[in-house]
Amino acid sequence: MKAIPVIPAGHECLMEAAALVSRRRLWLARIVLVLVALFWSLNGPLIKLLSQPQDRLPAVTIACYRSLIGGLVLLLLAWRQFPTLKRVRPGWLVGAVLVFSLMTLTFVVATTRTAAANAIVLQYSAPIWVFLLSPLLLKERFHPTEGLVLLIAMSGVAVIYFMHPAHDKPALLIGLMSGLGYGLVILTLRRLRAADPMAVTAMNFLGSGLLLLPLVGVWGSFAITSSRQLFLLLTLSLVQMSLPYLMFAWALRYVEAHRASLIVLLETIFNPILTYAAVGEPVPRPTLIGGPLILLGVIGWIVVTWRASSVAGSRAAHDQAAADGK
Repeated sequence: MKAIPVIPAGHECLMEAAALVSRRRLWLARIVLVLVALFWSLNGPLIKLLSQPQDRLPAVTIACYRSLIGGLVLLLLAWRQFPTLKRVRPGWLVGAVLVFSLMTLTFVVATTRTAAANAIVLQYSAPIWVFLLSPLLLKERFHPTEGLVLLIAMSGVAVIYFMHPAHDKPALLIGLMSGLGYGLVILTLRRLRAADPMAVTAMNFLGSGLLLLPLVGVWGSFAITSSRQLFLLLTLSLVQMSLPYLMFAWALRYVEAHRASLIVLLETIFNPILTYAAVGEPVPRPTLIGGPLILLGVIGWIVVTWRASSVAGSRAAHDQAAADGK
């Protein structure tokens, strides 16, 4: 019979203390993710306030300054990690900046032209685009179950689009382009995994801001005419964009990615509530019907993909153990 090792009482106390600290960090990380969703939700009311007659700024100006200011802040924190970008092919770096710019610009434009609830819910149609484009861009195969789950989200998109009046449809299409941009951002981030995440985020922010500068010269305005405009822009860039990304990166150290993705879906709830509180904008009835369908489909997709990856990981571990036992 093998002797059972006796753990000294002092070691037991240390293990219990370490477990307690771990649990506290886990709950703190979950609270931080809720705050991330809350801060991200500020995009609706802030963009709407910057679209009011007294503080109106062109959408392209808002998108440009939002990324540029945030990018400069993140650059100060991530410049030491920038050499890690050399690990990735230049074409993917350029593509990442382009699709991030597409996502940012179309989301701001959609928010200025339709209800903020429409813009944020349609942006979360991104998993549909990930499912459709991954085989083409990344040569990845998905389980048919994922497609069936995402049919629910597609039906929600159809409800929102076809139940709105004709004059709203151009803005809804722009919102769908934001979802396409978001999906492409997810795909490019998979190709950039060899680089430091903070460096990638700073590159996307700063690159997007610089890329949109010429568009501001054509369709926007560089002028900030009031201290209130400046305050709203700084809040949009720093509190709504930069700070939550830093918080999100920290929280992912303690919370699994699929759980984090589910928690930040709260943005789709917080955004319309905060927008209504700021400017009195109600949620359109089609979005009250189609929005939950999109969210249900996205939640199902997250759960299905997580289970598939868990099963694949378990099989790989089993095969490795079997190989080691030979």
